[in-house]
Amino acid sequence: MSVLKKILRHVRLPIRRGPNAGRWWSVSTGSRYLRGDFVKGKASCLERLICPGETVWDIGAHRGFTVLVESRVVGPTGRVFAFEPNPDSRGLLELHLKWNAVTNAKVFPYAMGRQDGEMSFGWARDPSQTTLPALEKRASTLACHLGGEGHTVQVRHVDGLIAAGAAPAPTLMKIDVEGAELDVLDGAAALLLREPQLALVLATHTPALHDACCARLRRDGFEIVEAANVTTAKREGWAAVGDADVLAFRPARGVSAEVRAAFAAIDLHG
Repeated sequence: MSVLKKILRHVRLPIRRGPNAGRWWSVSTGSRYLRGDFVKGKASCLERLICPGETVWDIGAHRGFTVLVESRVVGPTGRVFAFEPNPDSRGLLELHLKWNAVTNAKVFPYAMGRQDGEMSFGWARDPSQTTLPALEKRASTLACHLGGEGHTVQVRHVDGLIAAGAAPAPTLMKIDVEGAELDVLDGAAALLLREPQLALVLATHTPALHDACCARLRRDGFEIVEAANVTTAKREGWAAVGDADVLAFRPARGVSAEVRAAFAAIDLHG
């Protein structure tokens, strides 16, 4: 990590607008977060979808932007469990939770998958990447992947963690795992079948994975709402949108027509 980034990492400013308005955030992550523009459509929908007292799992929590939304909405009787294997992103996540005095969230260093194990996780190191934007990109979850160089991480699966008592079963999961989304669903097979109130906000990263995840969820009885960025991704390619977002829920959850419409309107960059 560069000296500049180390210094900026601990400089904080309040987020200007959106669901996290007024929350403290590190300036090292860039202006989009501080403006409140990072995944603003998804963050707004999470704010309206989550209920007070709910148990939320944020899988691929990155630097904690959506975790701050979730922790505020679930309130003192709810819990948020955040999963982030990238040590750089996880450090920022923990810093943001500390700065904002969040006490109802717990952070796990796991990559989530189909079964328990270990995997290498990271990025191909390029010593020529010395500018701040390049370093930010290299250190982000978006630039990291299972099988890359850098770190060995524990891989866990949803059903296993619940069975072990590590965290209670969620009624909402936000999943953004850069290509491992079907593995996470496979590792949550028991939860998907038994929890009538379960809702998922899922980012998909290839057309094949998108179709497979939607087919899997429909098979298990979930209703699906595709965001507008799915249509854009199918037309222009997944790289054009970053994430293509899906809302999945059981009919018993009772997601309002207003929330469905808001989610369906999410387009580029969430």
